[in-house]
Formats: sequence, structure tokens, C-alpha cells
Amino acid sequence: MSEYRCQNCHQPMIGKFCYQCGEQKFDKQHRRITILFSDLFESLYSIDNRFLKSTIVFFSKPGFLAHEFCRGVRVPYVKPLSFFLIINLLYFIVSPMTDFSLPLKSQALQPYAALVNEVVEKYLVVNDVSFEELAARYDPLSQTLAKSLVILSVPLLLPFVWLANPSRRFYLIDHAVNALYTYAFVLLWPMIIICFLEILELFDLNVSNRQGFLPALLIPYYFYIVLSQRNQYQDGWWMSSVKATVIFVGIIVSHFVYRFLQFGIVWWQIT
Repeated sequence: MSEYRCQNCHQPMIGKFCYQCGEQKFDKQHRRITILFSDLFESLYSIDNRFLKSTIVFFSKPGFLAHEFCRGVRVPYVKPLSFFLIINLLYFIVSPMTDFSLPLKSQALQPYAALVNEVVEKYLVVNDVSFEELAARYDPLSQTLAKSLVILSVPLLLPFVWLANPSRRFYLIDHAVNALYTYAFVLLWPMIIICFLEILELFDLNVSNRQGFLPALLIPYYFYIVLSQRNQYQDGWWMSSVKATVIFVGIIVSHFVYRFLQFGIVWWQIT
């Protein structure tokens, strides 16, 4: 009896799966039409199960997913970048309280407003158009591009995560994964807040001043980062708090840089 070889890499196979590439041994049952549906169900179940498990751990033990990924435990959970992209998609479907897609009039109120105002005013004079006409072109594109540009916030935060953890025993991927999960929480928490407000409105408990929820939005960011630093980098509470302060400042700085980059990209598109 001749030995069975993997149909993918042609290595000899002993058992159900190839030790070289992981391909499953192919036999007659894999020629049935039902295999299409069983593969689909298995794939969907695997994704749903891992995402649910990842989300539970993401909230219950901040930093644990990053710690596990960086020490080589990767099969049970959704990969960090995939997790972030799923959250990014959900964020813009739910459309929570956000200023990631900043309209043109709000861009003129940022710390870099002098530069923005100069560019805008010059364009209005040279092209003889009104601000309203320009904003009507700018704002929809800004909202559309924001869905894909928000990922720029992660590499902008990365230097601050490295600054908080400069030890050479950590690799760049450790900090990158931390930045991904941190910004995933930055996107997720507003969704929870907006869902809570919607529930209140269902019971006729209208909240007229939603700005009053700003502390409830920002304070959990800081405490989540503290726990994330403690669980991933295995630091004490005091050191984790100091690191969280650096990263929290990094979120603010990266957000303003993101807004400026967004203006530049959108402006380039419309002019």
C-alpha cells in the first residue's frame, strides 16, 4: 500500500492532518456537495466563537489578549488587527458620539486652526466660492474617508506606547498590539455609552445634555489603559498608572494629529 502524500505540499502524511502545512487528508467524503455547507458553518462558527471569546476577555481582563498574542498564544482568539478592524466597522455602523469625521467648520477650531483658516480663505477668494459650498463638498467626503482613516490613529499612538515601555526586552510588535487594543477600546466605549443613552430614551428618560456624559466617556479610558499596561507588561499599579498617563496623553495628541491628516487628505481630494 503506497503512502498518502499531502495534496498541497506533497509531504508524506501520517494521520488526518499534514504536519508540514496543516492540510486535511482528502478522501471521498470531501467530494460531497454537503461539504460546502459544513465548511461554511464551521468557518462562521469559528469566527463567531473566537470573536465572542475575544470580546469577553477584552473587557474582563484588559491587556491579557495582547500578552497572550505576544507570548505565542494566538489560536483561541481573533488576531489583534482583525479584532480592531471588526470594531472599526461596528463603530461606524452604530455611528456613536464621535468627532473622527470632523466637518470643515470644526476643523477651523482646532489647535492648528491658523493654518487651516489660511488655506481655506485663500481657496475661497481665488475660486470665488462660498464657505457653505466648499463645506458641502468637504463634509460628505470627510465622513466617508474617516471610516478608513481612523486606523492611522494606531501608528500615531505607537510612539507613546513605546515611550511608556522603553525596555529592550519588548519588541515593536508588543507595542503595536497594545496600541491596536487600546484604540479598539477607544472606539468601543462610545458605542456602549450611546446604546445606554438609547435605552434611557426607550423608557422616556431623555438625556438632553449628552456632553454631561463626557467624564463617563474619558475616565474609563484611563482605567482601561492602567489595567492593560499591568496585564500585558506585568507592572505594578503605580508604574502602570504612570504609563497610562503617558499613553492617555498620546491618545489626545494622536487624535489631533489624525484630525490634521484627515483635513489634508480630504482637502487634497476636493481641490
